[in-house]
Amino acid sequence: MTKTLFPPSFGVLFIGILLLVSCAPVATTVGMTPTPAPTDTALAPAVQSSTAAPVPEVEVGVVEVDLLNIREGPGTNYPILSSLAKGEKFFILGAVVNSTNNTWLLISRTADSLGWVTGDQTYVTVQKEIVDLNTYLILQKNMDTAKAILIALTPTPP
Repeated sequence: MTKTLFPPSFGVLFIGILLLVSCAPVATTVGMTPTPAPTDTALAPAVQSSTAAPVPEVEVGVVEVDLLNIREGPGTNYPILSSLAKGEKFFILGAVVNSTNNTWLLISRTADSLGWVTGDQTYVTVQKEIVDLNTYLILQKNMDTAKAILIALTPTPP
């Protein structure tokens, strides 16, 4: 009686492994440039936009009257700081309802400029706009100051 070193099932397994190895992709040799996979140019913008930084969007007010006063506080009893002409835009940082039940908007026109305008829709139209990153960063700085102002104006419950 002869003894076999490997059982019969091992031969089948060995042949299966050889078949798998022969189907594996061949490595590129030195000096050969692999051909890049084709890209669908119609899909390229969609792929790029999903990995791009988010686009900053902010609330903007547009003046609807000939002249809109910017005031030191949320009411007509506060002094006028400056004015805006019809069609001018400003950034909205927050809003409050004053003691006379009128909405006033805390606004910013430029870096470090804050003021108040009426939020009445006959005077101001509110919309969202996309801004560049530098403008957005300035607004975020102003927003920190605005939050402190808005918190100070919020009445504390008894």
